[in-house]
Amino acid sequence: MNQDFLHTLLDSMSVSGHEIPLQKQIISHMTPFCHRIRTDYTGNVFCILNPQASFKVMLAAHIDEIGLIVTHIQEDGLLRAGRAGGIRPFQYPGHQVVIHSRGGKVFGVAAAPRETPKEEVKVGDLYIDIGAKDAADARKYVQEGDPIHLNTYSQRLCNGFLSARGIDNRGGAFIILEALKQANAMGCQIGVWAVTTTGEETTMRGAYWAGSAVAPNAAIVVDVTYASDYPGADPKDAGRVKLGGGPVLCNSSIGNRKLNSLLEACAREGDIPFQTETYMGRTHTDADQIHFTGTGVPTALVSLPLRYMHAPSEVCSLEDVENTISLLARFLCRIGPDTSLDPFQD
Repeated sequence: MNQDFLHTLLDSMSVSGHEIPLQKQIISHMTPFCHRIRTDYTGNVFCILNPQASFKVMLAAHIDEIGLIVTHIQEDGLLRAGRAGGIRPFQYPGHQVVIHSRGGKVFGVAAAPRETPKEEVKVGDLYIDIGAKDAADARKYVQEGDPIHLNTYSQRLCNGFLSARGIDNRGGAFIILEALKQANAMGCQIGVWAVTTTGEETTMRGAYWAGSAVAPNAAIVVDVTYASDYPGADPKDAGRVKLGGGPVLCNSSIGNRKLNSLLEACAREGDIPFQTETYMGRTHTDADQIHFTGTGVPTALVSLPLRYMHAPSEVCSLEDVENTISLLARFLCRIGPDTSLDPFQD
């Protein structure tokens, strides 16, 4: 597992709608490990093993992170911003931020009117102070449409835990790319299309484009899910999920039960710990789009347990990351054209 590559992903900017700089890094890193790399007009990157194989499995993980977008520059030089994805506005006041402009990084501080109680802060209350004298001065550094993220980066915690901004879902992207490498080393013969998708946090456009283009025989979506092992989380909502407990398989109305059964079998054969959760209806991941592309794609959702989702810093277990990679690589070497995913066949 290439932890340097993981930290590169986590410390880069990929605010939804602005994923291309990070996608270019993925292309550069993955070129030696793939038989082919493709891109599309919405910004997806397809890393492919055995592109001529008739049986194809798509691994999908979105590369975008939540953040803000500059929407207005006031006459006093303060910036106003809109949301790019499911941010929690009350977490922003007092935090340092980074604006990525055409000229490079610009640093600022997020704030809200002094009289606004922090728990009542809305996106419309936020402003960004970059130290500009007025609007003309601010425009020397930034412009409308520039992406903004909190100025937090990856760091190791105790006991193999990792803290970073946007583990949702650069962690998932890392997992599918490393799984492709590992499956290749294990002699995988099927077509593997590992797709880092765009726009999941805002429109889910990337997943639909990817599923339509690849038309896979099966798809595994890798994302994050809520751990229930910290204050305020309740296992009755979806099941008991803890950091260090292994990848999480999702029981849902979208998830293909035969894919889930095969994933479970692979985990047991490889002595890989795993957990389960249950969500009926939409999963709020790329699986919701990919499942409905073409004439329908058998799809399963595999998730990395995560604490503090959509917070300035999220926390995961590196052991869970490694075990998820191992599970997917084993799965890719096990599934094939003779695998029945038809629920009407025993």
